[in-house]
Amino acid sequence: MLYPNPYHLAASLYRLKNPPVMPIMVSEEARQLEDKTPREIEQFVYAALPYSYDWEVYNMPWYFPTLNEALINGTGDCKARYLLFASLMEELNLPYRKNVSLTHIWADYDGKPQTALENADEAMVVVDEDGRFKFSLPAPDLERAWRSFNRGFWQVMPAGKKYLLLTGFPLIYSLFYLPWPVLSGVMPLIGLSNPVQAKQRPRFALPYK
Repeated sequence: MLYPNPYHLAASLYRLKNPPVMPIMVSEEARQLEDKTPREIEQFVYAALPYSYDWEVYNMPWYFPTLNEALINGTGDCKARYLLFASLMEELNLPYRKNVSLTHIWADYDGKPQTALENADEAMVVVDEDGRFKFSLPAPDLERAWRSFNRGFWQVMPAGKKYLLLTGFPLIYSLFYLPWPVLSGVMPLIGLSNPVQAKQRPRFALPYK
């Protein structure tokens, strides 16, 4: 229900570790920003990609897009904004660091203002300008992280997906946990039979000698 095509989840996990930053795709925009500071470039990114959740853009709870997908849609969450900002920074030869927290990814740079969402305490993984990974035990604001997760996963989930998710749990329970005699009249209709009986029934009938 969440990922009808599992490839999208696998691709997203790969891109989280190896973000598809593409400086050449934003070369024209970078030329217009040559005299701007990193903070001004960041503000340009926020304006170019208004914030939207993955449910709203890709009909999935969590998806790491390519830069091309982000630009075509013209909107996205922190992952899309990270790709655009990092691509601009690399095209302009400006240093930055990739930071990943429980609920967020962002590009850090010297002089970047610290916020409740983007600060050293929140970061679990930092990748510096040379590509070296640094792992640390974060001290996140768990209440804020929960609110962010609840908003991004549940509150903006399409109504139809919520219905499928909520009705799926009782169906799974009925198939695997309710007594089989209760479901004996239902199982043949969906191609299932009592697994105990099936185990006791021989697969092949041996001829008598």
